Amino acid sequence: MHGGFNKEGLKIRKAVVALGGNALEDPLKGSNFDPERLKVAASAVDTVLQAGYSVAVTHGNGPQAGELLQALLLSGNPLATRLDIVVAMTQAQIGYALSQEIENLTKKRAYVVCTRVLVSSKDSAFQRPTKPIGKYYTEAEAKKLQSLGVNFKRFDVKGSTLYRQVVPSPEPLEIVEGELIFRMLEQGLLVVSCGGGGIPVVLEDGSFKGVNAVIDKDLASAKLAESINADLLLILTSVDYVFENYDKPNQRALTKLATREARKMLESGVFEEGSIAPKVLACTRFVEKTGKTAIITSLERVKEGLNGEVGTHFFKG
Repeated sequence: MHGGFNKEGLKIRKAVVALGGNALEDPLKGSNFDPERLKVAASAVDTVLQAGYSVAVTHGNGPQAGELLQALLLSGNPLATRLDIVVAMTQAQIGYALSQEIENLTKKRAYVVCTRVLVSSKDSAFQRPTKPIGKYYTEAEAKKLQSLGVNFKRFDVKGSTLYRQVVPSPEPLEIVEGELIFRMLEQGLLVVSCGGGGIPVVLEDGSFKGVNAVIDKDLASAKLAESINADLLLILTSVDYVFENYDKPNQRALTKLATREARKMLESGVFEEGSIAPKVLACTRFVEKTGKTAIITSLERVKEGLNGEVGTHFFKG
């Protein structure tokens, strides 16, 4: 897909802005939709709009899906093993709250697209579920819930042995609604899409079928950015930079990161899996394939990030 031009004859610049599900909650208040956090997220999106981009917002769903899964599991509801349905439900839940907050701030309509992401039924992730989701359970609780067909993995948490549900996390191959999102951005519309990494589907005999999996939100965002020919992939998190040796005495902020160096660091395990590593991988893939701009920075410092004053900026090389 190739970009068009606006009414002034200028090329339409497109950006994918990826928000984490944690960006919308305040754990201290026990709220998955803290009004103040939603305002900060909306302000971040507005900053990108003011910079002249046509924007597709993506978002995580970890805390929200975890809460929903807990309710389904403890009630014995078989939907607990239909993660495609769980993701779809949280896309609507979060999409509504986020789009309304964005609209109230920007006075610009935000359109929520229920987004499916194609994966391969032959992806090795289906044979080895490793992605933890939801809350921690005791051994007794986990054994009881296994009767629903749920896989659990043991974790050591502050000296206690607890269990957490683990699910397959296959590679995103295609954004099914990608062409629609592309056309909407070309019209200057503001889109909220790919919530929770997208609803995972496979293609069997020419028909789509939902599968029990969770797609990484950042990798799905990179795939979306690539498919719509975005000029910018902006991943917003809780820190201003990607750090080498994070939270250690010798931690170092990475202001610029070449894709080859990022690959080496990913392979050596410098970045924490399930946290910053998929964000680095997403930016690396996008820049490798497109040569465009990718930035990781904090939700509160988007303007400085776009100006090159803070954040980790990826470049091809």
